[in-house]
Amino acid sequence: MSNIVPLVLFGGTFDPIHNGHIWMAHSVFQQFNEVGIHAEIRFLPTACSPFKKTQTSAKHRLDMLRLAIRDTPFAIDKTEIYSTSTPYTIDTLNTIRERVGSLRPLIFIMGQDSLDSLPQWKGGFELLEKTHLWIFPRMNGKKTNFLTLPTEIQNKQSFNPKDLYLNRNGLIYLDKYNPPPLSSSSVREHSATSELSILLKKSLPPRVLAYNRKTKLYGFTSPYES
Repeated sequence: MSNIVPLVLFGGTFDPIHNGHIWMAHSVFQQFNEVGIHAEIRFLPTACSPFKKTQTSAKHRLDMLRLAIRDTPFAIDKTEIYSTSTPYTIDTLNTIRERVGSLRPLIFIMGQDSLDSLPQWKGGFELLEKTHLWIFPRMNGKKTNFLTLPTEIQNKQSFNPKDLYLNRNGLIYLDKYNPPPLSSSSVREHSATSELSILLKKSLPPRVLAYNRKTKLYGFTSPYES
């Protein structure tokens, strides 16, 4: 497998993308580098939800993603974002698995809350037949107890990113680092009320902050101030 590059998928609405997302992508990239492996990281923005009338358009979210990852080794995967129906993760992973072939390791990033609720997802833990799962801790630091998960996956935990390279799918890696306490919903709420707040300046990459001020997304109204 010396010539095979693991493909890491980071799904989300990214409405908007913030520094926490970028931090997590860099964390995965760096942890693979530390064990001598180069991984490809792709952001996988989801389609507009028919149940969210206020969701930002695909164009704006893609524009912000492109600005945020400029000068990084990361890329964007558009498999979901232009879908006319609500895509399910298992279907997206099936599509991407067919595209990249059976030998390439796939890794899907998610949070611990998503892992805990995975039995309720379409396909549930069948995702592990297509991909590995890279799990980031909750912002409150509370860890998932593997003994509370279904018995059929309790032996799937990996403690070394290299395992995810040596196998094409089927493992769960719990990241040991806590991501920054940021969320897209907080960004949207604060931008509409206090656009010059410290939170916004810390939350958004500078190019994304400038883009929001220019386009007046999320309630921005005043000109950019450095």
